[in-house]
Amino acid sequence: MKKQTWLWITGGSTIILLIVIVIIASIIIPQSPTPATTAPFVITTMTHMEGDFKDDQNQNIFNKRVENMRWAMDLFDEYGAKLTFETEKSFATANTKWGLNILKEVISRGHGVGSHADFGAKPGTSLTDMTEQFKQLKSLIDNLVGAANNLGVSGGTGPTDWVTSAAAAGYKYRDAVTGFGYLSMPASARPSGWTNSYIVQTAYHDPIPPNLMDRIYPIPLQDAKDLVADPGAPTIMMGGDIGELASLAEGRSNCFPNCTFDSSDITIVTNSIDQIIAGRDTARFAKINIHIPMELLAPTNETLLRTMLSAIKEYTDGAKLSWDTQLGAYQQYINLEK
Repeated sequence: MKKQTWLWITGGSTIILLIVIVIIASIIIPQSPTPATTAPFVITTMTHMEGDFKDDQNQNIFNKRVENMRWAMDLFDEYGAKLTFETEKSFATANTKWGLNILKEVISRGHGVGSHADFGAKPGTSLTDMTEQFKQLKSLIDNLVGAANNLGVSGGTGPTDWVTSAAAAGYKYRDAVTGFGYLSMPASARPSGWTNSYIVQTAYHDPIPPNLMDRIYPIPLQDAKDLVADPGAPTIMMGGDIGELASLAEGRSNCFPNCTFDSSDITIVTNSIDQIIAGRDTARFAKINIHIPMELLAPTNETLLRTMLSAIKEYTDGAKLSWDTQLGAYQQYINLEK
């Protein structure tokens, strides 16, 4: 009996000793931290088929535009990069008129399509009229690529509620929101000095909010009264814009309409990426967006475009950044939120 008691005591002591050793080891030996989840950092582009394009009036202009679009997609494909072509009515109409649905081809090749609205900046437009204009634009493009491929719109901002009107037409996200977007907001919801006259004369095309780090995160919006996030709102402002590519170094208000695309603009692109990587909240989805006008997507700019795409590829190869279309970026954000 004494022997059993002694074995029980020594056995218990051994167990206690082992527990103590494990506790001490856990304190002394550094433990590998649980990896934190890093949300995506996405780069997108947008190319606007403007409302004053004459593609629906001149087939030769349309054919040349199509030729450059195909050339640009071939080039971007080499680098795993994505283009998104956002169109107004004239170019969309040309797709049907000339019997060549290049927008559907864009989708089939893995690039993106969306809408571009050149209306809304003038005062006096009713919410009903604004909504109807968005509906007409969306219907035209939906018929070419399908409603599911046309969920976003750029432009179409101004004094009238550009969030509510676009949402009523079926748009789910807004990209490329510029200074015109503040016209629907009271002075208290704008940056200091952003008066109507300053916006209309100078900052109408500048990305908003003015601070890059304030606009890299998507913002759910219920209406266009401010840019404060409305959780659960039906419209997402997918920003991250750094501006029109050829104007990045000069500032668009200083050089438009004669801005020159050169290496200094590419430096702004990479500097912006570096700034975001260094300062972003890695738990939140982030986006950077480059506006590449259609006139820049031409063989005459091949060297510069390759230089830019090569520079960006260093980030994507290092898994610091990934390419997507505007629609793809929106879908990534929505899936992450769910």
